[in-house]
Parts: sequence; structure tokens; C-alpha cells
Amino acid sequence: MRQQVIALPPLPSGRPNLVITGFMGTGKTTVGRLLARTLEMPFFDLDHELELRAGQSISQLIAEGGEDEFRVLERAMLEMASLLSGAVIATGGGAVLSPQPFARLGSNAVVVVLWATPEELRSRLAASAPRPLLAGESSPSLERLMDDRRRAYTRAGHSIDTTGQSVSQVVEEVAAHFRDAVGLGLSVLEVTRPMGATKVVVGPGAAAEVGTEIRLRMALARRAFVMADPGAVSALRTVTGAIESAGLEVVVWVSPGGEAGKSLESVSGMWSFFLEHEADRHEVVVAVGGGALLDSAGFAAATFARGLPLVNVPTTILAMADASLGGKVAINLGGVKNPVGAFHHPEMVFVDPLVLGDIAEPLARSGLAEILKAAVIGSPLSLQYLLRDDVNWSQPAHLSWLVEQSLRVKGAYVRVDPRDRSDRLALNLGHTFAHGLESASDFRVPHGEAVGIGLLAAARLGAHVGVSPPSLEGEIRSALGHLGLPTSPRIPMDRARVAEALRRDKKRRAGSAVFVVPGPPSGVVLVEGLELSEALDLLWEVIGEEPTAAVVPSHASKMGTMTLRERS
Repeated sequence: MRQQVIALPPLPSGRPNLVITGFMGTGKTTVGRLLARTLEMPFFDLDHELELRAGQSISQLIAEGGEDEFRVLERAMLEMASLLSGAVIATGGGAVLSPQPFARLGSNAVVVVLWATPEELRSRLAASAPRPLLAGESSPSLERLMDDRRRAYTRAGHSIDTTGQSVSQVVEEVAAHFRDAVGLGLSVLEVTRPMGATKVVVGPGAAAEVGTEIRLRMALARRAFVMADPGAVSALRTVTGAIESAGLEVVVWVSPGGEAGKSLESVSGMWSFFLEHEADRHEVVVAVGGGALLDSAGFAAATFARGLPLVNVPTTILAMADASLGGKVAINLGGVKNPVGAFHHPEMVFVDPLVLGDIAEPLARSGLAEILKAAVIGSPLSLQYLLRDDVNWSQPAHLSWLVEQSLRVKGAYVRVDPRDRSDRLALNLGHTFAHGLESASDFRVPHGEAVGIGLLAAARLGAHVGVSPPSLEGEIRSALGHLGLPTSPRIPMDRARVAEALRRDKKRRAGSAVFVVPGPPSGVVLVEGLELSEALDLLWEVIGEEPTAAVVPSHASKMGTMTLRERS
């Protein structure tokens, strides 16, 4: 058995974090939590997250392992937090004593240092639980500890004296400083690629910026060819209005929708439409819809006039978190999914939760599996965020943040492997198992549900071969529950059919299947040479059912009259 580590590449910056640090008793956690509500950003208290991961309080950790061992854990937590964007992050009081990881955390952040006089802090600390670094006869005095850290705090960021101020006053002052530094507009990612970069705009109202951004980026464009899903009525209205307001002419093509629109006939109709309107290479194609529409419109744009500029406005969660970025465009042919395609990277992507199409909730939830996959690959803190009871993916601010983290992970791999030849294989985490379940069920198991189950199996396989944390499978299972996704297929599965699908998986190398499993704490590990029966045993343990010979009807998922087989 062979293993190959694919590390997480540097992530696109995204929206800056707001980091709150300072001495104990200055109110970092209280202020940070209220700031997060005020600014509609996620909140992470790194001391609390450290305790959750360690299973012990900080007092216990210091008592048992000493301060040095605690600082090692704290540095690891700072590294995890540095992988986030657009969050309010409260650090421990001594985090500034780890200069390199703290500098990485601050590299895409506004850092605020809370301060107070020793007298004020002594009064506040008297009413709180004992602090381990001030306990004991040999411990330094509060004044001495403050003096030891004063220089590090001064270098860390913008200082705010909280002495005599109410919590609301401090929150207001910090929020104003953050707004002055970065504003509260939309999140913007830049994903570099051959011959340029893809600009990704994320957040409520992003679709309304399409026209202005096209005008700025494509000054020679005089028309926009808007290719839309039939169900994307609200999004189409927003996009066409924005483009017309920017002074461009709009011509609209409505796709048949879904997989039926990914046919040669449909794309040929798009080509004829471009030809009829005498499109040239200065025009822009704007794709408004789900993943299937982005695929077909992107393929038409890639092949007409040797390539028209492409802008994507995804209208499903799955398309927002995955299909809208990466440049892989394709159509179905002969009953096979995606055998004809190209690489055609979009110039811009606009992710706006306000234009989500009217789709059934199970299908909407299905798209959340790709967000979960990215969280497993990226920072463990993103995964922990999905386990919180107060996270509601249907809220635009929450969904925007989740999608931003997902696209940053995907964008990182796209940047280092734009043509999907090597490191980008990491994005197939859980997909070998998932494609086996999809294919064996004739696609009655939806892609997102299959990916969620595949992530469980990948985590179990990773723990089995000693590269993934044993606790990760339980965390993924809990996250699936929070997202309303199943942890086993809703229909009986035939083990023999799953085995055959795995044998035909497109990621096979040297005659054996390639499984992508989570690496600790980020990135992935490729596992090759594993006996197929061993992988199937682990999958069947995960889904919790005995092998069945049940026959799944082959007519459940079709394009026209042909069953689709997976291939990309």
C-alpha cells in the first residue's frame, strides 16, 4: 500500500479577520462575541476551542503539563485560526508570545489589543475564576506579567484602553476601527490561474454587482449573453437588471434545465444563438443557474470563437460551493456523464445567497456536503463551526461565510493545479466511495448525500491506515446530522454493484483504486494499493447495513432515455 501526502496550499485571502487579543481580564471573549453579532461574522474563542480539542480546561493542561506544553497546543490553535477568513477571533492572553504563528494569524487580519490599568484588571479578575498563571506563591505578579508582555502587545496591533469603559463602548470602538480599516462590503477572493485570475465576489447582494464589474474588467464588451436555468427567475431578473444598468445590452438564452441541458443538442443551440447575434470574442457569457447550466454554458463559451469570456452566477448551494470555480466544463454524450469537455476558467464568479433558486430542501441540503468536504480539508475550526447549534445555513450571512471557506480551499488547489493533473486530486476527498454509491444506485443516491457518506468512509479508512484522527469520523457524522444529511443511503445497496463501480473509478492508477483520506490537521493523503474488499468492508461498517442483493431500477436517473454513467 502506498501513501502520498497532498498538503493544503496557501489559501486565497478572502475577507480579513478581526483578531482580538490582550491581557487577561480585558474582555476579549465578551467583546469578541458581541462584535461577531454586530458585524455578522462567525466568532471563535481560541482558548475555548483548545479546551474542546484537548478535552481539558486550560488550568488542568497547565497543571499537568506545564506552561510550555500548553503553549505548544496554543501555537497549533493559532495555525488553525490563520486558515480562516472573515471571522472574529479572540486569542489567549499569551498568544502574542508565539511571534511566528501570531504573525501568520495577523497577516490577513485587523488586530486589536485590549488594555486596562493593573488596578482595573485586578478588580475584574477578583470576580472571575482563578487564573493559572497568577496562582501559586512562585507565580509572577500581575504587574510583572503585564510588563513582560507589554512590548509584544504594542507590536501586535491597534491598542484600545478599556479602563472605565462599558462593554458596549468597547464594542462600538472596535467595530468602528474595523469598518474604517476594511469596510463591511462583500468578500472578494482572487484565484490566480494561467493567463490571469478569477475574481470571486461572495455575499448577499453580490449578483447586483455583475454589471459594474463586467464594465470595469471587460471594457470592450458591449453585450452580455445571459444563459439561464428555467427556474432561476429571480436571479435572472437581478443579473439582467444589473448588466443593463451598467450600459450593456443583454440577450438571454433559457436552457432546458438540469442534465437535459448538458446535451450536444442544447450546446449546439447556444452556438447557433451566438452566431445569430454575431457574437465576437469581446462579448461576455454570463451563466446563471446550477452546476449543469454552468457546465453547458461554460462549454459553449469555451468552444465558440475559440473562447468567449465567462462569468458565473451560481443559483444552487452545490454550484456556489464547488462547480462555479475551477474551469472544468463539460457535456454528456451517449449516456455517459461529462465525457466531452474543456478547461475554461471564469473571469469572475458572483456568489449571492439571495438568488438561490426555488429548489426542494433535500436538494438544497445536498449541496452542503461539498462545504463539509472543504471544512475537513481546510481548518479544523471550520468543521467545528458546522457542529454549532446556532449555525443556520439558511441564513445569508452564515451561508456566505461557509461558501467563502469552501471556495478558498478549492481555489487554493485550482491555483496550484489549474488543469487537474496532480494536487487537485485532493478535492476528491470522499468521492471514490461516493461515486461508487451513486453509480451502483443508478444515481438514485444524490451526489451530495453520497459525498457525505463518502466522507465518513474516507475518515474511517484514514484512521484504519493510521493517517486520520480517530475522532474525525464522529465529528463528520455529527456535522452531517446538523446539516440534515443522511449517514447511510436511503435505499438498499448491492455490494457487488458498488465494487464494480469502484473498479471502474476514473481515479484508478496502476490498476488499483485511489482513495483520498483526510490528513491531520489539514490537507489529504492518497492511499493506493488497498485491497478493494478491505475498502468495501469499511464502507459497509459506516453505512451500517448487511450486503444486499437488492436490484436497483436502472431507469431512476436519466438524460432523455439513457442512464447516465459518471465520467469527468
